[in-house]
Amino acid sequence: MKVDEALKSLDKNWSREKTLSKIDKGESSKKIIDDFFNTHKEEIDLLVSMINSKDKTLLNKLEDISICEANLIKKIKVYASNKDSSPRYYEDQDNDYSKNAFLSNFGLFMMKWSNKFVFITLIIISGIALSKQAWS
Repeated sequence: MKVDEALKSLDKNWSREKTLSKIDKGESSKKIIDDFFNTHKEEIDLLVSMINSKDKTLLNKLEDISICEANLIKKIKVYASNKDSSPRYYEDQDNDYSKNAFLSNFGLFMMKWSNKFVFITLIIISGIALSKQAWS
């Protein structure tokens, strides 16, 4: 299967209308995503194998856009229910999306730098231990 075919298949099968109808039927977002992922695993595997570092950056930006859209929807809901558009009230609300973005970015940081950090730390500890032995 070519990448273009995989993209078209995923785009055709994931639509807001279909997702909204599933939500209206009472399905949870986790179940909707899991079902979609399991149904289209072959296409997703193909796309994942074709993603390079530039595409990963683009995916992070798309995630940030989605978080901004979710925050806008949340702010509109707060405004509509309270008729108070003060930023102070909105900022006081817990923001699960920004917490998830932080955790996601922290996870990416750890995957990239954790091994290097551990390696450098072990070298420093070994150097200190050797220098203490040499001085005693």
